[in-house]
Amino acid sequence: MAAALIAPAAASAGVFSYDEDTNTTDPAGYGNAPGQPQNQSSSDPCKWTVKGRLYVRNPTLDGIADGDPLPGVEIKVSGADWLGTVGNVFGRWDTVHTNANGEFTVTHTECDQRRVRVEAKFESASGDLRVLGSSSPEWYVLKDTGELQLPGTIDLQGEPFGGETGDQATGQARTDAQDWLLYRRAIDYVTSLGHSFLNPVTLNNPASLHDGDNSWTDPVFHGIHIAPANTNSRWNMLHELGHAFAYPREQGEDCLVFGALGTDTTHGASEKPCVAFNEGFANFFASKLDEELTGAGLIAPRDPSSSDPRSRAYLVSKGVLNLDDASHSDLGFDQAFRILTQADITRDLLGDGLGPAKWATDYAGASCAGRGVPSGLSGLGSALKVLGDANDQFDLRDADRPTITQFFNRADDRLSAFDASDATAYRKLVDPANDTEPHTLYGC
Repeated sequence: MAAALIAPAAASAGVFSYDEDTNTTDPAGYGNAPGQPQNQSSSDPCKWTVKGRLYVRNPTLDGIADGDPLPGVEIKVSGADWLGTVGNVFGRWDTVHTNANGEFTVTHTECDQRRVRVEAKFESASGDLRVLGSSSPEWYVLKDTGELQLPGTIDLQGEPFGGETGDQATGQARTDAQDWLLYRRAIDYVTSLGHSFLNPVTLNNPASLHDGDNSWTDPVFHGIHIAPANTNSRWNMLHELGHAFAYPREQGEDCLVFGALGTDTTHGASEKPCVAFNEGFANFFASKLDEELTGAGLIAPRDPSSSDPRSRAYLVSKGVLNLDDASHSDLGFDQAFRILTQADITRDLLGDGLGPAKWATDYAGASCAGRGVPSGLSGLGSALKVLGDANDQFDLRDADRPTITQFFNRADDRLSAFDASDATAYRKLVDPANDTEPHTLYGC
């Protein structure tokens, strides 16, 4: 046959025609960055060099910038001889991961002509993070020469996710890229606080398994599943990441399975305490992490979250009327974490439970310095320390655990700057039925 039209088994491999008489092909025409150079000759007639740079284009996730490089992405470079080209069988040359600037280089020694394919996957070298969605390919094809070439340099230059043609032009490609950036920065930031994630994180966005508009994190296998309605919600993504962080640090976290399937739900007016604690922590985690990532310049959202305490009036307006209500409400535990992690809680006025206020206001009275006010607890790391670690998990297995009181008692156990008297004082501050202000409790 003078020419054969080949349609490879892999959908992403493209279509090309091969001419046996001239030993040439018409390539599939994969998208490449504008002005991208083609294969360049090398002084070493057997040396191949494949390089490029990955970045995100026109992100739709608030906080991620256009043109941000994609670090830590897995890159696979493969080559095929004539027979492999016909049968779509490639031999892997090497697998590397992009550097901090999204760049990669693969070198390979082989003297014969080869068809070269370059692919990318959003999976880290350590396996601590995998990002994909319902329509993500196993590998994104960045470049396929489509024809046999002599050894030389193949420079992809800039490869945008959310641009060009083929795999990386899809909305899923853009979503995977921007999600990768958010989660990579978030996980690395939390690790820098001295509290690494105990299990690998797998993000499915959008997920095939979801309940309407509700995203969820598997309490057993810890996979994160983002509902299509929340695909571009930074806060929801960080909320679910909070669950993935917390579950391995708890005993009895599977209570959320029954909470989600039972009459309580996971966001009911009166939840089981373990459900209330987990949802409250995840709410706080999302807000506090978002605030700190913004402060550190790692993301730049138009409207970053706040970890300030809410007013007692706000809790009352949501049906949280006393300390027992707070122990059965995600709002109650969210408030407990917010109050615990203030730089100086005596600078806040929580109110008496009346009025329309949503946030605590500022107290400008005399300083309470030197009166035993907890200090040095304002960072996310303090909250994560209270939650626990693999060797000291927070026990949620009893039907009435945890209460707000038990939470602050645990803070007393695990934080050196927080003692039993502080635990008593802070419990009163979370109680919507108590109108004592923080500065009064500390005598100023």
